[in-house]
This record gives sequence, C-alpha cells and structure tokens, in this order.
Amino acid sequence: MSTTIAKRKRARQACIPCHQRKRKCNTVYPCGMCTTYGYNCRYTDDNTTGTMGGGLPIPPPAKRVRLDGESRLTGRAATDRRPSSRSHMERDRREGDGSSTKSSTVVTGVSPGIFDKQKFRYTGASAAMVFPHILGVALGADSPPKMRSFAYNFGIRPEEASNTHCFLGNLISEEDLGFFSRAFFSVLGPISDVMDPRIYAQRCRDYYHSSGSNAVAFAAVAAGVAALGSFLSPNRHPRESDLVRYAKAILDDPASMRLHGIDHIAAWGMRVLYLRATTRPSNAWIASCTQMHLCEAIGLHEEENIKKIASIAGAAVVGHDADRLRRIFWISWAGHNMLSYEYDRSPVGFRAVTCQPIISIPGSVADQFVQLIQIIPSPNSPFQLELQPPTPSEELFKRLKALHELQFTHPFLVVTNADIAFCFYRRLYQLKIRIPDDSIKLVIDSGNAAVEAAEQQASQGRLFWNVIGSVFQYTCILLAIDTPAASAHIGAAFKGLENLVKAADTGLTREALSMARHLLSLNKAKKRKELAQLEAVEAGYEFFQAPPVSEANTAVPDMDWEVDWDQFFIEPYLSMLGPDVQLS
Repeated sequence: MSTTIAKRKRARQACIPCHQRKRKCNTVYPCGMCTTYGYNCRYTDDNTTGTMGGGLPIPPPAKRVRLDGESRLTGRAATDRRPSSRSHMERDRREGDGSSTKSSTVVTGVSPGIFDKQKFRYTGASAAMVFPHILGVALGADSPPKMRSFAYNFGIRPEEASNTHCFLGNLISEEDLGFFSRAFFSVLGPISDVMDPRIYAQRCRDYYHSSGSNAVAFAAVAAGVAALGSFLSPNRHPRESDLVRYAKAILDDPASMRLHGIDHIAAWGMRVLYLRATTRPSNAWIASCTQMHLCEAIGLHEEENIKKIASIAGAAVVGHDADRLRRIFWISWAGHNMLSYEYDRSPVGFRAVTCQPIISIPGSVADQFVQLIQIIPSPNSPFQLELQPPTPSEELFKRLKALHELQFTHPFLVVTNADIAFCFYRRLYQLKIRIPDDSIKLVIDSGNAAVEAAEQQASQGRLFWNVIGSVFQYTCILLAIDTPAASAHIGAAFKGLENLVKAADTGLTREALSMARHLLSLNKAKKRKELAQLEAVEAGYEFFQAPPVSEANTAVPDMDWEVDWDQFFIEPYLSMLGPDVQLS
C-alpha cells in the first residue's frame, strides 16, 4: 500500500497595501480590505498559480504603465489570453470576492458577465435573471433559456406605456440643425469626441429624409447637439429650451429604459453637458450617474463587449466602431468623475474595467482630457501611484505633482488642470495641515494659467462652465492660502474675474464677483483686527527713563582694555606653529 506525503503549503502573507497599513488581510485576490477601500491589491510574490477562496486561480499582479500611452496600471496585455475553459461564473466569483464592487484596477481578460446581442443588454453572470440560462447550459440544454426577468414580480400590472414623440423637424429645420451642429463640433467636438462629424451629418440627413422612422434615440442625440450648439453660438435658436425638453422626454421614456443603446448613452452625454453649463451641480451629477449606469447596462466597460457591439451588422455605418465605443466610455467616465470629485460625491464604480484606452488622433484632445481626470483618485482609474503614501495628505501632494507634469496647451484643458489642483487644495485645507511651499506654488501656477486661459475662452465666446468657476475658485483659494506669495496674485485674479463678468454680465456672474469681493473684505477685516492687537501691545509699553551717563559709567568696572591680543590668542600655540614663527 503506497502512501503519499502531502507537501506542506506555506500560508500566504498579507498583500502589500494591508502590510503597509498594518491591516488584517484575508490573503485572497483582491482581499476584502483592498476591495472595501479601493486599494490596488497586490502581493510580493509573482506566483500566478496560487488559489483564492473557493479554489479559484489567483490572477497575476497588475502591470504599471505610464499615462502617455505606455500604461501606468493595467492587467495582462490583450494578447495574453486566459484559458477559454474558465466559465463566466468562475470569473465573476473571482472578481466579486469582497464586500464592495469598487476597484481601482483596469484589467483585461474574460468578461465576468453576459452580453445579449438581441436586446443590447449586458448582465453580470451572477444576476438572478441570468441564472436560469446558466443552469440550462450546465444541464446540457440544446436551447438554454433566454435571459429574462423570470418571477421578478407578479406581473399583475402592465408596464408603463411608451410615449409618442414628434418629428424633430417640427422643432428645428434640417438647415438650422446643420448650422448649430457645426457650432457644437467646432467648439466641443475636440473635447467630447464621441461622434464622427461626417457620420453624424449623414445620420441627420437620413433622419430628415425618412421622417424620423425608427430613429427616436438618435433624435435625442441630435436635439442635444443642436441645443449645445445654440448655447455656444452668439445667436441662440429660438426653441433651444424646447430642444432640451424634447431630448429629455425621449430619455425619460419607459421604452428607453427597456431597450437602450449607444445612442442613449450619447444623448445622456449631451444632456450632462447642457445641465453642467446651465443649471445646478446636483442635476448634472445625477444625469452623469445615469449615463454611467447605462454604460454598464450595455457593457461598454468591457473590451469583449465592445468588440461584440462593433461586430454587429451596420455598427460601422452609424459610427459605432470599436475605437468610437471606447471613446464614448472613457469620455463619459472622465466627465462623471470630474463632476463627482468637484462636487465631493461618490462616483459610480465598476467591478472591473477592461475597456482599452483611447488613442490620440489629430484634431482631438479627448485622450488628454481623460489623462487629466485619471489623476483624480477615482474607481477604475488606470493611474496609480508607484508607492502608496502613508497619509491622505501625502497622496494628494504626490497627485498634485503628477498633475503638474501633464502640460497641455488647449485652453479647456488648462482650466481643467487648475480645477483639479483646486480640488486637491480644498481637501488639503480640510485636513488642517501645513501645506509645503512647493505644493502651494503648483496650485498658484495652475491658477495663474487658468486665469489667462479663461479670459482667452471668454474672448472667443466660449463660455464653458469652468471658465467662470475656475477663476472664482482661484480668488477664494488665494485668500485661503493667505501668504505674501499668494497675495501678490490676488489683484490679477480679481481683474480676470471682473473681465469675465463683463463678457457675460448675468445674475450668477455678478453674484460670484460680489461674493469674491465680500471674502476679500473679510480678509482685510481679519488683518486689521490682527494689526490692532499688535498696535495695542505697542501702545502698552511702559516708559523707562534712561539713567544719567555718570551713573551708567559707574556700573562698569574701570579696566585697562589695552590688551596685547596677539599674545592672548596666538602665543599659547607658537609651539605648534614652529620655531620660525615670530610675533611682530
């Protein structure tokens, strides 16, 4: 009878983030602590054949890559395929292990969900509506059940009926739509590069010549583009507000929620931009959350789904090629995370993002915009610091330096760079710590560049939301820094704010200028109070009369100060200097 001696397995050590923070680690990948707090879970060993809870293989550690196209943090390269025999359920358990779905890692590999081409819908493999399908496959069914919401409710009430939407041509002519669309693409196209202008123009022609049949979602896109073009034009369209409401009605329609597509995501993106430019921050943030949830509902966060969508017949005709789909996802992600960080709200996070980065193309700065936003500590960002700083303040200092290393010339990006720097400063300000002078200088340099870029944008009639907001925030931050170095730039910042108010004299811009001046007056009053306290100390000096000269002299003993200093200092050391040295 043969016996086999089992080799003793060494217990896996804690992951690097848990070890650095001295936290308890459950040694799976990703571990519970890293999953909960969004840390980059990684281990010191390079063993890729270990196992996780449930006997699942441990994935390899993520690779670091740079933002300039060389990668900063990704998983394996797209050419490194995992075994095809691994099931969707197995991958989903591996990715979902932990108490949260947040992850700051961009990984590549097999999708943890299932994409339904017929309904254009993506669902996680552990979803209730998917389980009958997976069970049918496991039981060997030739035709497994479709993905449907079986027994989701009793079905005792009919679903909400869809509405009828009028033809977009009733609100705006084809000629006017072309005019305001060109205004949109000339100004916002390089930044929000989610559509090919030529394909968009052809789709508009097809829509108008077919009376809008079977293109309701695209009508919402076109209405949003026209509304933004009207906003950016010197002469607005008389029915701009109607165009906004028209697009909103389509997006809010129950049919949009049941059968959504890429055009719905693009239309929500247009709505987010318009709300950010015209209304309160909460409205824009909520709309951007909806846009991100739609990205997940369709599966744009996963490269495998992007390739499936791009391979559908007719996808290229409507501009839904793989590169464009990646742009739609990453630009939507960047806009949402900027809104969330600026508003200090939680962004939408995905279990994992395998969508490949967008490439740089002439005439577009969308890739640069995404690189800027990736500096923000946000879920699923490819950018990660090489070493995890020990404190939140140290992390902000390092991210501020990384932000400064990204030098762009487009005025919108210059202003966005400053907005992110101001976000970092406000968080440091709340920590009540001393901010190093070099970090303060980076903030001031960003602010000075933003004032110049904002005035340039305003002179061209490009009244983006951050044009007025960045300069106003800069004046507030200079007053908060409250140092001679910061005070030297207050005058230029206020002058820039006044020039912007002249460019767009509205109630909101006047209110911003009035508030900035009020804060300046409070700063002056604070300094006057401090000066008064110092003057009060000086006024309280007691008068002491100087004693007579004769009395002063008697206090000093009468000494002969004719001292031979050479003899006093040098003579004791003559023996060390040599016999040839003589005192003069």
